[in-house]
Amino acid sequence: MTIINPMEPVLAAKLTAMQNRILAGRPCFMLRRIVPCVALSLWIGLTVSGSISEAATLPTADEVLQELHLTDSDRADIRQGKIVKWTATEGSERELAVGMVLLTKTKTTSLVELFREASAYKEEKSVTAHGEIAGDGTLADFAGVKLEPNGEKEARLYLEAKPGDELNLDAKEIAAFRALKSAGGKDAVPVKEVEALVRQTLLSRYQAYRAKGLAGIEPYERKKENRLHVSEELTLAIKQMKLLAKYAPSVHAALLNYPAAKDGQKALEEHFYWLNLDLFGRPTYALSHRMLFQVGEVYFASDRHYYTGHDYNSLQQGVTALPTKDGTLVITLVRVSTDQVGGFASSTKHSVSRALMGPYFIGLYETLRTKAEKQ
Repeated sequence: MTIINPMEPVLAAKLTAMQNRILAGRPCFMLRRIVPCVALSLWIGLTVSGSISEAATLPTADEVLQELHLTDSDRADIRQGKIVKWTATEGSERELAVGMVLLTKTKTTSLVELFREASAYKEEKSVTAHGEIAGDGTLADFAGVKLEPNGEKEARLYLEAKPGDELNLDAKEIAAFRALKSAGGKDAVPVKEVEALVRQTLLSRYQAYRAKGLAGIEPYERKKENRLHVSEELTLAIKQMKLLAKYAPSVHAALLNYPAAKDGQKALEEHFYWLNLDLFGRPTYALSHRMLFQVGEVYFASDRHYYTGHDYNSLQQGVTALPTKDGTLVITLVRVSTDQVGGFASSTKHSVSRALMGPYFIGLYETLRTKAEKQ
């Protein structure tokens, strides 16, 4: 089985000189590199279109689409089988949200098997290395974590770690890397020792998240004694999932309250991974939590990056497959928290980034739908 591999950082449109100065190409480039990490989850959504036993209780596609505040023209396009970009409300100046909607009548296939294939990372070139984390986690789970590419240069950044957005670290992590520098020689760059400390950092963050969920995520230290609270960024992203809260409230609660689950809602399947993403020629480590839920005929696939090394703060993607009287609505929403679209000219950065991402997402959806229809 093969899948689209949209990894090349080719811009969908050419920016003007002013836009280039504002954006430096980074927000949309970044999204193009990290969003494909969950591309196969979109395929899952496209292939979930099971039999509907109680059609009389189902909403129509129009009833659901009205809640997304889509235009009449967009709703008509969706009814005709077209893929429509959904402009979702963004909760803060740091959040970049991109959504897509599709109405499909694709036949049912094995959801669990597709979810497992989506978790294999075999076709995603932006993921240069990855590993699954089992149970309580051990350092052995992170044996593949290496400072690649540009290991010595990256090691120097860690040894010189300080509050800011060059590296996403908390105060204790910064202190640990600085202590490693003090213990070493003046000229030598202990790449292996830095790698070992990065592995320990990832393990500690995984264990804290697995034990306490969002409350266990330590904030990133920023300049001027500021902190970036990833738990707040992800909470905001989840609370924006209003459609999920309405049609699958137990799943919505489970996302917010992981590892505790209200109403007894547990994931049908879940996986934890560490990833090394290629962002701007630097190794970017991310910790990913993938969950698959089923509530009646509603399916929901989630991918959450609750820790990242740099350039973006967190990611929450949801793919909802919602049966209606007219077929299955597949609604995808990706929310990325990044300092790259905040600050000066924030509204311009957001609008340009969304415009550039539109054609990319439509192409991705088209490819995935074609593959799903062959099942």
